[in-house]
Amino acid sequence: MTSKEEISPENYANWFALYQLCKHIEHRQTINISSVEFGKLLNLSQQTASRRINDLLELGWIKRKVEKKSQKIVLTKRGSDVMLLMYKNLKNILESIVILGTVQSGMKEGAYYVSIKGYFDQFQERLGFLPYKGTLNLELNSTNIDLLREKLKNIKPVIISGFEDDKSERSYGFVDCYDCFISRIDNPDDKIKAAILDIKRTHHKENIIEILAEPYLRDYFKLKDGDKLIIELNVNR
Repeated sequence: MTSKEEISPENYANWFALYQLCKHIEHRQTINISSVEFGKLLNLSQQTASRRINDLLELGWIKRKVEKKSQKIVLTKRGSDVMLLMYKNLKNILESIVILGTVQSGMKEGAYYVSIKGYFDQFQERLGFLPYKGTLNLELNSTNIDLLREKLKNIKPVIISGFEDDKSERSYGFVDCYDCFISRIDNPDDKIKAAILDIKRTHHKENIIEILAEPYLRDYFKLKDGDKLIIELNVNR
């Protein structure tokens, strides 16, 4: 395990140097690279890059074998521990970042689909609440939508099965649902259990998500277009 000295601000530059090395080592475990080439990776002079390699050697994060004009760099167990520690720290930070959505008017598309009996009955059974027959549209900025999508990769969705309507002879696709809690940014303690609907067939832009809940959210939270809500994923389902 790394020491407190190794995760101190004095080693931020060495962390970045190790990160760049690992990006280029990838699955090979070793890399042949000169100080000049390493300097280009870090946007530093050859002299500074050489000092950075010496720092990594002193810390025990890498081993080196000089071969003519190049050097063979090997990541050590200690260096791997540092990368793992960096990963855990960044993961904790990302998981603590608040995801915000801005209320937007919709096209009533969600209301139409939620009202269909084949969907409505499944929503009630599998999400654990009687849903309002409509959804709330939230617009996310590029940072928040990327963060949300990344978080959803690690959560198992509640799957609403697709079906066919014999009367209309129309087929309806499956929907992935993700448990969440919704609250106003100015009153985060008043949370409502809800679900994000990941609808495969939709006319919405990629940065628009639909929220399903039991109450009519616009009335419950006294919302108007432009208001901001906190989206908190429920990972303990």
